[in-house]
Amino acid sequence: MRYVAGLFAIISLALSPTSSVTYSDVRGSAEGDNIVIQWSTSQEDGVKDFVVEKSSQVDNQFYPIGTVNPTGAGSIYQFTDKGIYKTTSPSYFIYMVRADGFDGSSTYSAQITVAFTYQSSISDVAKRTWGSIKAMFR
Repeated sequence: MRYVAGLFAIISLALSPTSSVTYSDVRGSAEGDNIVIQWSTSQEDGVKDFVVEKSSQVDNQFYPIGTVNPTGAGSIYQFTDKGIYKTTSPSYFIYMVRADGFDGSSTYSAQITVAFTYQSSISDVAKRTWGSIKAMFR
C-alpha cells in the first residue's frame, strides 16, 4: 500500500505545473493624466496572472493596483494607472510587476520609478468637476 501512495505522489508532482518567468523589459512613462507600465517576457511558463503593484508614498509598502492575463512568452504587456491625476505636486511613483504561478509561487520584476508632474488647466479642472457633479445626479 505504501508503494501505491508513493507512486501517486510522484505522478501528481510530475503533473503539477511549475512557474517560471523572465522579464526582458519593464518600463513606465507618464502619459497625460496617467502612468503607463509596460513589460515583456522572454520566458513565461505556468503563469496564472500578472499583478501590477505600486508603492504607497505613505508607508513604502507595495499594493496591487491591477491584473493582466498572460498571453505567452515574447508578449508585450501594458497596464495604465489612471488614478494619478489626483496628485497636484511633482511626484515619483514606484511600480513592479508580480507574476503569480499556478503552483503558488511569485516572481517579481525589478522596481521602476516614474516621475509625474500634473499639468493642470482650468478646463481640465472644470471637466472633472462637471463630471463629478453629473455623476452625483445619476
